[in-house]
Amino acid sequence: MNARALILTGYLIIGLALLALTLLSHRRPSSVARVCELAAGATRRRAGRLLVLVAWWWVGFHVLARSG
Repeated sequence: MNARALILTGYLIIGLALLALTLLSHRRPSSVARVCELAAGATRRRAGRLLVLVAWWWVGFHVLARSG
């Protein structure tokens, strides 16, 4: 397995974990926060919004822009 396949597999695992957390949060809303609640908490302050923006830029640059 080359490095690209390993990295994409890691992203797939992260995506599946987020999906599992989303499904779990709908089944047990009192014990697991929903993704929208986590995003609202992360972006409540200016520094959080900046970190989210940088994270999305990093993912877009490394996955989408350099995929060719």
